[in-house]
Amino acid sequence: MISTLSTLLVVVTLVYIGWTVVKQKDITHWGRRIALLAILGLVVCCFVATRDSYHLSVQASFDSTVTAGLFALDSLQSNLCCIAGGIIALTGISSIFVKNQHYRRAVFFILSAAFVLKVLIIEISRWVML
Repeated sequence: MISTLSTLLVVVTLVYIGWTVVKQKDITHWGRRIALLAILGLVVCCFVATRDSYHLSVQASFDSTVTAGLFALDSLQSNLCCIAGGIIALTGISSIFVKNQHYRRAVFFILSAAFVLKVLIIEISRWVML
């Protein structure tokens, strides 16, 4: 069930990004698009982390009796996705304070690229591990 929901949310978010890219010439206010993408990205991240039992990896880093999830806490995938998540958080928050629509448009594309990067890292890694 969680796997199906996470896949559906990834697809919905990618369609939203694609739709926004196609309609970008008609968009005058990018703030709502950034907010929706950030919220969708966070929800996707939570579902995917649950699907991959990432919480067990966090517990395993403190308790050796717990078996880690699919990706270890100190894995390359975890580190890259944390960096991308930080970029998403910092640029998303910065768009609250910078009212320039050209800046916000750039932030939307940065968030989109970081989201796609995270999806590719995790999904390709899952595919390779199977």
